[in-house]
Amino acid sequence: MDPSFVLLVLLGIFALIVLLITIGEWFEDIESDMGSQSNPNSQVQLAPQVGVLHRLFNKAISGEPVSQGLNGVIGATLFTILWWGLKWHPVLAIAIAAAITTLFHMSLATTAHVGRITSANVFGQPLYYDVIITQLPLIASHAFILTSALIAVSYLFYNVFFATITIGPETSITLGQYLGYPIAIPLLGLLLGITAGAIGSSTGDVHYGAEREFQHAPYGEGVPMGLHGYITVKAEVGYRMSMDVAYFCAKYGGPLTGFTYGMIILLDNLRLFIGNIMNNVVVNVAIGATILVILIIFNRYLERWARNKFGPYS
Repeated sequence: MDPSFVLLVLLGIFALIVLLITIGEWFEDIESDMGSQSNPNSQVQLAPQVGVLHRLFNKAISGEPVSQGLNGVIGATLFTILWWGLKWHPVLAIAIAAAITTLFHMSLATTAHVGRITSANVFGQPLYYDVIITQLPLIASHAFILTSALIAVSYLFYNVFFATITIGPETSITLGQYLGYPIAIPLLGLLLGITAGAIGSSTGDVHYGAEREFQHAPYGEGVPMGLHGYITVKAEVGYRMSMDVAYFCAKYGGPLTGFTYGMIILLDNLRLFIGNIMNNVVVNVAIGATILVILIIFNRYLERWARNKFGPYS
């Protein structure tokens, strides 16, 4: 077998990992927006206290990194039991593990929303049952896709590390020397989930908290203390629900957040991949430093371009 075939196999697996992470993070951001679990959640929670009643789902019981890390470790643990312990096919095990994890996620989302809204009843905030009924299926569907992606990537990273390809009668190549991690699948799910939540809580917030939640405020001024809690509650037709927020974020926030996580996985593992092929740690460090410098320069250029085009900031 031609050694170049092994390289193509590695690149194909690598591309699949990046694709899965990108799609999973895309839906992670929309899922958090759907339930007001991201940083702007504090504004949704504060709104009734300043007299702003709303119809937004409010499920945050922790930050996104903790919540998605929990989904990742539960899903990956269930997958390991089904795949490794019961010898199920990986595809079926991923689907069933993600489905069970989604049910767990829905139960936490329901109790968190009901608890938070009823605690705000003293300020006149009603509990809308139609909000629960209409938003939960959307939260579940987005969480299912994210959890499936986290489990699949954890499986690929783990399995590739221990996989070997025979290229001759007496020659075989261990793929783990180029790609993958010798880390238990549940722990990989935890780490990938925490990272997904952290990226969604930072990159995705810009397209939800600063644009959708405070549309009545001038662009670029941030949220002055005097406006805290005074969120925009009216949508295009009637009062806003979380699905209106998700519809808005699906255009920019979700794709950009997915792109962010995908680029992190792509660039960091590409750095390791090239260095491992050349069997030189110095190459790893040099490529990493080069990528970092390029990103800093590009970020500065983008900031200056945005300020000149959309400024001045108040």
